[in-house]
Amino acid sequence: MDGLTRNSIILSIIFLVLLVVSLSWNSTGLKPRVWQLNGLLEQDPVLAEYPYDFRALLFLNGVVTLTSPRESRAPLAPFLAQVAPASAGKAPDDPEMVNAERRFREIEMRAITVMLSEPDVGSVIWSLDKAWYHKHGVPLSK
Repeated sequence: MDGLTRNSIILSIIFLVLLVVSLSWNSTGLKPRVWQLNGLLEQDPVLAEYPYDFRALLFLNGVVTLTSPRESRAPLAPFLAQVAPASAGKAPDDPEMVNAERRFREIEMRAITVMLSEPDVGSVIWSLDKAWYHKHGVPLSK
């Protein structure tokens, strides 16, 4: 083996060892940012007690895309009937429905607050959680 090959192998091993040490030193080294943001959502005590789990789908250029059961195509009443059964079948102005909707909006704002508390997050956008509707057998309007 010539000197150049031997030196290249030795340097490669040193760089590999330094890489492994630096990644193990930083506990978030190989963890994607989306996983870190989902961890924050899961650890929040207010969000943890709500029946719906907000999840980060994408983090790009300071913008986090979160799942939500609410969108213009999806009325909120079927969702609320699942997470707050007391509101099922009630009129939109019924106190049970109003309270369930108010609580959902508070939780939604809490998810935004948790995300915006991170220094690299500048804004939050929503994506309809079609999987939640499918899992719970709630049809979406076309």
